Amino acid sequence: MNIDASLRDLWTPTDDGTYSLTLPTGWMQGRSMFGGLTAAAMASLGHRSVEDEDRALRTASVQLLAPLTPGVVSGSSTILREGRNITFVEVRLEQDDVLVGRTTLVFAKPRESALDVHAPRAAKIDDPESLTRMPYIEGVVPEFTQNVDMRWADGRPPFMGASEAKFTGVFRYLVPLGDSEGLLALLDTYPPPTLSLAKTPTFASTVSWSAHLLVTPASFEDWFTVQYETLVGAHGLHTSVAKLHDAEGTLLAWSEQLVAVFG
Repeated sequence: MNIDASLRDLWTPTDDGTYSLTLPTGWMQGRSMFGGLTAAAMASLGHRSVEDEDRALRTASVQLLAPLTPGVVSGSSTILREGRNITFVEVRLEQDDVLVGRTTLVFAKPRESALDVHAPRAAKIDDPESLTRMPYIEGVVPEFTQNVDMRWADGRPPFMGASEAKFTGVFRYLVPLGDSEGLLALLDTYPPPTLSLAKTPTFASTVSWSAHLLVTPASFEDWFTVQYETLVGAHGLHTSVAKLHDAEGTLLAWSEQLVAVFG
């Protein structure tokens, strides 16, 4: 399955006013579907409610409420408010009559402004091909990672007993990505940095996350870099922040996640 604007055309209207979509196999992340694909699917349905093509998706506030498995899902999209430049959309996702996901999307129309703040550029990672690729180990590494070439440029992978809950990763997808749907998938690819502290396999699950989309790259085929850090974690709940850059160091998007850690 492509994770791009083509998802918008895969939603099929139903007789009760909702839409249906069939999610593919090969994208599981523990007990549930990869959260990046879930968010992309909900964003793609939200796009169908916004008629003004100049309004780009800028933020997505996502709640992953229950496990989601491959197969048919039902979705609904509601415009909460539409102003001169901003549109707020809520999307709800159900499977087998259970609410499994919800997101609030903000679409914004660009306008002229005399006040600009430019993000600092990230350091360019030289020769990503020389870095060790994360292997797929069934039962330990999430199934969906078979669709991604993931490498660590700084810090340590999960379950390696790191001293710090932060790392820099370099990666690219092996399936087509594009548009805001692709950016959401990119932001949710790497595991929470807290797992790097663990010395044995430990389960973690995203509860909610907020994604801020700044720049949609012209191409998704080059390497991307993520700087990911757990800011604080206690009592089984950890807050992590990720910054996504393109190969030249331009900040494309960033996200904040609340993660439940069972270990």
